[in-house]
Amino acid sequence: MVYTIYEGFVLQTKRSLTALSDILNKAQEQPNASDLPSARLYDDMKSLSYQIFAATTHTLMVLAKLNNTPFPEVDSSKDVLYTYEEMHSRIDEALKALDATDKNYIIEHCEDVTPAPLGPNLQPFSGVAYAGIFQANIFFHLTTAYGILRKEGLELLNGGFPE
Repeated sequence: MVYTIYEGFVLQTKRSLTALSDILNKAQEQPNASDLPSARLYDDMKSLSYQIFAATTHTLMVLAKLNNTPFPEVDSSKDVLYTYEEMHSRIDEALKALDATDKNYIIEHCEDVTPAPLGPNLQPFSGVAYAGIFQANIFFHLTTAYGILRKEGLELLNGGFPE
């Protein structure tokens, strides 16, 4: 089997967001569950809610690039505070978008270079390059969410995966 952008981005991101959803389910069961959406690693860092926002937003940005559809308009400069229902809704939206991705289309067009948002400007990127940049960001925000929850006392055996 050839390893493509589909396996590298779509399937890896789907696995990661699914694991994040499972971890959030466990967080909801904690005695301090109501405090967790606003929890941070450090005071000058963004909250758990923001980590969910960023991971899902970056996923949707890459999918827009890979599928040649309009980019979502977002303001990522502000922290956000979501309920668990809203965090799960964002993850579910991203998972549905990943599921709806046409493997053959993105493989065929992943090297097309077109403008894509990066910071405040549009820059020319191929889908592969854009996915590579943002997948690192997605994994950063997922890891930060995990770190916040561990800092707040959430016990996660086996990295949050069932035995």
